[in-house]
Amino acid sequence: MNTQKVSHRHYQLAVIGSGSGGREATLLAARKGLRTALIEGDKIGGACFHSGCYAVLALQACAHQYRDSVKSGRFGNKVDLLKATLYDWMMTQSKVSSRLADGFQAELNALNVDLHRGYGELLDNRTIQVIGARGSQMTLTTDNVIVATGSRPDFHASAKPRVVNSDELLRIPSLPGGLVIIGAGHIGCEFASIYRTLGCAVTLIEKESRILPGWEAEAGERVARSLAMQGVTILLDCNISLDQIGATENGVCIHGLGERLVEADLVLMATGRKPNSVGLGLGALGIDDGSFLKVDEQMRLPAPGLYAVGDVNGISLLDSTACSQASVAIDSILGGKSRFDQRWVPRCVHTEPTVAAVGWAQQDAEAQGIEFLAVSDTVHLISDDERSVVEPEPIFLKVIVDSNTWHLLGCLVVGDHASAIANVAAIAIETGLTIKKLREMPLTQSSALEALMATLRKLD
Repeated sequence: MNTQKVSHRHYQLAVIGSGSGGREATLLAARKGLRTALIEGDKIGGACFHSGCYAVLALQACAHQYRDSVKSGRFGNKVDLLKATLYDWMMTQSKVSSRLADGFQAELNALNVDLHRGYGELLDNRTIQVIGARGSQMTLTTDNVIVATGSRPDFHASAKPRVVNSDELLRIPSLPGGLVIIGAGHIGCEFASIYRTLGCAVTLIEKESRILPGWEAEAGERVARSLAMQGVTILLDCNISLDQIGATENGVCIHGLGERLVEADLVLMATGRKPNSVGLGLGALGIDDGSFLKVDEQMRLPAPGLYAVGDVNGISLLDSTACSQASVAIDSILGGKSRFDQRWVPRCVHTEPTVAAVGWAQQDAEAQGIEFLAVSDTVHLISDDERSVVEPEPIFLKVIVDSNTWHLLGCLVVGDHASAIANVAAIAIETGLTIKKLREMPLTQSSALEALMATLRKLD
């Protein structure tokens, strides 16, 4: 007979999912004094730590170090290239993920957050049943619930061999000789750069007319140029289905590309993501859980006390969005009036080069009839990275400025330090700094922000 342990607790807030949005919501709520529970059925930190942003950043750090080592060999430094393997990189990534998870666990302990390991299911909008790995059950009640269960690759469980999604690719420790990536959003572009750096032949295929189709054209153009310089083959306007992927004796081949036949050892399907919304009990509460969850500007679901933040609501599948939504949800729970507006949240993707933006894009401002000035520049930047003194870093910026008030309306950055520059632009937008005031701000020298200042000076 299997004896199940059943217990019961009451909280002011229960958060389901410990990825970016869930982590931010939990820590913020606990710091605000709310008695908080965090429910996680998988690894602490969710996809963000283990297969998403931080995992990919760790692999990119290995790739950059490897690339720099190769460059240093030209200056007489001895480099043993044979010691650099994908397995070593993945071991580094695993250690980074574990360190981040341990740090998060320590924060939870310090803030007296109760962590419940298991899968949460809403019995009603105030009651959650947590089912542990060995069938244990615990029921808790709560005044509020934040669903932060994230998303997963849209492609899964193919019957075709050698066709994988991004999560599965991260579990393959051997390097394919050739890799085809279908989908040139930020995930496809990130993996293209990483695997090409280690010497894999990479072909990147996109159904739209440019890579990074969700970003401004200038961003996609510069990332495409960088990938091409690394040796990545880019094929645009090619809508590939599974039926066009065939097997060969040692790999795969892709038909339907005109006279071109693409062969490789492995295919990565990076064609989008879908929400982890099923199995939470939301359907029984009258909430459509068949797709991304629909929320209002305060992140509320259509049931009292229920909220959804991060990838699971599909507004923008970026960590900065999840964290901003978590802040709005906690403010709403505490009686505040914050509203979420994606336009004013800095967004960044860690392609190579990095792309970051905030505020209005030029085409959107034009469509809305906003009176603005747009100026762009490519700055060869000397930053606080001492290597840039020898080899200045090229960085592209575009700024959108209100032609009447001279307030900053938008900023796009492509290159090193892009996220830091976009963050400063976001602060200027939020605080209402005029361009004149922003340009007068003193900076340490050398500073990456000089690229922003140099671009703004072109408005004189």
